Amino acid sequence: MKLTPFEIAVFTLYLATVIYIGFRSGRKGKESTSAFFLAGRRLPWFVIGFSLIASSISSEQFIGEVGWGYKYGMAVANWEWLVWPAQGLLLFFFLPVYLKNRIFTIPEYLTRRFGRLAGSTFALVCMIQYLVINLPLVLYSGGFVLHRVFGLNLYLAIWLLVLAAGSYTIFGGLSAVAWVDLFNGALLIAGGLLVFTLGLFAVDGGFTAIVGTGERAHLFLPADHPELPWTGMLAVAFVMGGYYYSTNQFITQRCLAAKNVWHGKMGVVLAAFLAIPLGLSVTWPGLIAYALNPNLPHPDDAYPYLIQTLIPVGLRGFMCAVLIGAIMSTIDSLVNSTSSLLTLDVYKGLFKKTASDTHLVKFAQLSGIGLLIFGGLWSPMVGTFGSIFSYAQDCWALMLAPVMAVFVLAIFWKRTTTTAAIFTLFMAIPMLLIVFLREKTGILASYNIFNLSAIIFVVSLAIIAIISHLSESPPPEKVAATLWFPGMLRPTEEEVKLGYPWWKRIGLWFSLVVLCFTIIYAIFW
Repeated sequence: MKLTPFEIAVFTLYLATVIYIGFRSGRKGKESTSAFFLAGRRLPWFVIGFSLIASSISSEQFIGEVGWGYKYGMAVANWEWLVWPAQGLLLFFFLPVYLKNRIFTIPEYLTRRFGRLAGSTFALVCMIQYLVINLPLVLYSGGFVLHRVFGLNLYLAIWLLVLAAGSYTIFGGLSAVAWVDLFNGALLIAGGLLVFTLGLFAVDGGFTAIVGTGERAHLFLPADHPELPWTGMLAVAFVMGGYYYSTNQFITQRCLAAKNVWHGKMGVVLAAFLAIPLGLSVTWPGLIAYALNPNLPHPDDAYPYLIQTLIPVGLRGFMCAVLIGAIMSTIDSLVNSTSSLLTLDVYKGLFKKTASDTHLVKFAQLSGIGLLIFGGLWSPMVGTFGSIFSYAQDCWALMLAPVMAVFVLAIFWKRTTTTAAIFTLFMAIPMLLIVFLREKTGILASYNIFNLSAIIFVVSLAIIAIISHLSESPPPEKVAATLWFPGMLRPTEEEVKLGYPWWKRIGLWFSLVVLCFTIIYAIFW
């Protein structure tokens, strides 16, 4: 597809705007570790909300999730519309504990709860996840988009993304990342809704024809469905979603960087509301593509097909900016989060405990460069899987189940011991190996991957309980500050002191979120 001079100008303006925002907002990011890794704890709620959305959506969704929507129908929308239970876990249980402890990284919480070895182990698990799954996935699928839609060489496109997103991220840290994500998040929602609206008019029969009939028209499919059973969707909501929102440095780092507790919580609530148009933006295009042409060669061709057939000349430069914006917002977040873990939890925690802020920021910038290079080199591995989206979901489903079990019992059960936590965290690494063996040899292929995730989660809870009872209980005074207690459901002293009126209450707004999704699921269940 060849862009017109006007469309090229629109896309060029977008790139210039992103670079300006990134370097402008990140110019003070190198002053201290707090400034570089947590934006000086100055982020307002609306930046946090849009950054959460922009960071979580990338070419993986625009290609892979749209492809699954094309193949399976409405049930794929659960990836955007069934996240509110996980967001509720973060909002009312995990985030109060994290903010009370004023941590920089999620592994730092485990360090305070179980000791340095537990924190470093989880940091290692996170870095493996980001380097082997997330970053290569985003780079490959982003290069795939540029290759299929705009004709760029796949590997050249991957390295262009490395250079573009790496520049302002390495320069300005989280402050640059978050404010760029605000811009890209708004662009992403607008572009996705544009495709949805154009699709409504392009499909004969409109909304009803797009929804379809039979299993394609339902959010929950039978328990014996081979790919998306309703039991597996519950695992996606509570195990995978719980990990993603509550224990994932990639996501929670924005909340930890909030101006205060209210801004951190309200950012999560905004992200929950934005999930409604997000589903229309990244799942429904698959339904639209199927309604227009049910005979595409491969499901992953669905979004490029829509861009080429739905978007009129004059707007393709804007859609190109939407795609690149979604890709760069995820890359910048991954690089910033991974360098945070490597710098604070591994380098400082194990090797340079007395390092200055200037030294740590410089190390983070250099490590960010190395991470991007590794991601670019590993990204072709993604292409060996049958589907871009299945690569991510299969890896996450098994690897994250033991980790989520550790965090759940860490904040709720004071009897959880260090030995049990470390043993279970190490289980995450062979889980990743099982995913690759499952893909290449067929081992455990008869089990639905999401049901298998739920089974591993329950088994992990049992393992933690057994090992904890067989080992010495931690001193209550040592773990008290790291546990959740019911009083955390009440407004904090800070919130009371600031005097937020009733219409700013977090519980009120999240109740509205739950009501909205209850109506959606009552209609499309």
